[in-house]
Amino acid sequence: MNLPPVWYYSAIAVRTILVLAFLVIGLRLLGKRAVGGMNLVDLLLVLLLGNAVQNAITNASGDLLVGLVAAGVLLVLDRWVGILFVRHPILESRFFGKPVLLYFDGKLNLQAMRHEEISEAELLSAVHEQGLSDLSEVRLAMLEDDGSISVVPKEQEE
Repeated sequence: MNLPPVWYYSAIAVRTILVLAFLVIGLRLLGKRAVGGMNLVDLLLVLLLGNAVQNAITNASGDLLVGLVAAGVLLVLDRWVGILFVRHPILESRFFGKPVLLYFDGKLNLQAMRHEEISEAELLSAVHEQGLSDLSEVRLAMLEDDGSISVVPKEQEE
């Protein structure tokens, strides 16, 4: 490509805007509700989308349409997987796992913590993030299927 640098960089800027617009519209049309709390499929989608549109943005392989088609296919596949998991919840639980009880009413579930490779320090960190000082203030703690730890405090006595 023998374009002056200004035109070359302008073309990259326009391609970036077009790809971003395509991805935003595609994600909204296909029902992505939120960005937070990504699961494994969401993470893979982000990685693959980045790879699919990289060359389309930078003009490395030349064809904007190739990147848009690849991104479109990934978005449609993600939507189909989402529909499949809603219609067949057992598949989702097998793919992502189920929440795991780590702590309940004063007792650590050491077997589950070892299996999930969660240390007591990690559990205490999640407790502190909830504004609690130690496990004595916790009713239960769960390792969620997205990898976060949910903490339910004990009821306050009046």
